[in-house]
Amino acid sequence: MNQTKDKKQLILDVATRIFSRFGYTKTSLDEIAQDAQIAKGTIYYYFPSKEELFMEVVRTQVRDFVDEMHRNLLKIEGFENKLRYFMQAPMTYVCEKMPLWMEGLRTIPFDFQHHFDKFRTENREQMLKLLLEIMDEGIKHGLVSDLVPLDRLCEVINDWFLMGNLSIVVVDFEELLSRIKRDHEVIMQLIMYGIMKRG
Repeated sequence: MNQTKDKKQLILDVATRIFSRFGYTKTSLDEIAQDAQIAKGTIYYYFPSKEELFMEVVRTQVRDFVDEMHRNLLKIEGFENKLRYFMQAPMTYVCEKMPLWMEGLRTIPFDFQHHFDKFRTENREQMLKLLLEIMDEGIKHGLVSDLVPLDRLCEVINDWFLMGNLSIVVVDFEELLSRIKRDHEVIMQLIMYGIMKRG
């Protein structure tokens, strides 16, 4: 890794730690520069604004998580088990490891919102692609009804159950995580009953 990449990575690592600890609003570039032992101007060299730095931190976390999901899905056997994992993993990850993403939904400046919306759209497309791959496996093994419009089903699952297209304000992460864990099996039974072939 060259010096430029090292410095950029240092900024991202420090920013991730500070954003995660204090949130978007209470974090300043001065604090990040001080903690990284660099000049504030060095941050601006790599990231034009606090918002850009924040978005890069979130993008990096999401990219790492999607890679982790890919790896885990390759290890998981069976359509049902893969679908169960897909339904639970993203929201659990957001609540446990990415509170700054959810906090950012509530506090990022309005004039920067279109950048956040673009990121959310890109992330939604990645998740839909993963879900379609799982559904294709179910079809291949004759487990999914051919009466179900798969594209629409995947959108509903992603948008409603994974909040992939909703600007939902979450105040209590522990409560949200508790509800996900509590309702997960019931939701899975409803979905499986609706899409599994019977005979």
